[in-house]
Amino acid sequence: MDATMTVRRAERGDAGALGGLWLTFLEEQATLDDHFAPAEDALERWHNDFPFWLHDEARRLFVVEEAGQLVGFATAQRGSTPPIYKAVAEIHLDEIYVAPVARQQGLGMELLKEVRAWAAEVGAARIRLTMLAANATGQAFWRKQGAVPFTSTLTVGVADTAEAEPVEKTRGKLGF
Repeated sequence: MDATMTVRRAERGDAGALGGLWLTFLEEQATLDDHFAPAEDALERWHNDFPFWLHDEARRLFVVEEAGQLVGFATAQRGSTPPIYKAVAEIHLDEIYVAPVARQQGLGMELLKEVRAWAAEVGAARIRLTMLAANATGQAFWRKQGAVPFTSTLTVGVADTAEAEPVEKTRGKLGF
């Protein structure tokens, strides 16, 4: 890692830059798989939640800063296995992202070090994450970190999508 770069916990003053970086991350994911296209109000929702995440001891938001500019982030939260399984404390790594201009400098590994340190601090046994199957660069990064497949998430289309109700009409019926 370059000496001009620092990894730290996110702060209130990071809201604008971090929100923009997060939206860029979502847009980049959407180019790999349109299931992840951001909602029109995604950034607004992010800004609503951000202040709470900063003070939630069950969450961590880490950023990478270079010369006063944010170039990467990681978001994680404490979790555990479902109650039907043997209890194991986990950290769920929700997102990790480094802007394209700052990649291949070890910043993803530095962010992961922070998440690992927090996991050790809270007594978590492992870090769980999901990623897009189409993200070949991400897959290669995680293999280098020793990550192993744990579960697979699959999607299947509805047989007759022409007659399927739009999501707005099914809200409440489907439990969301």
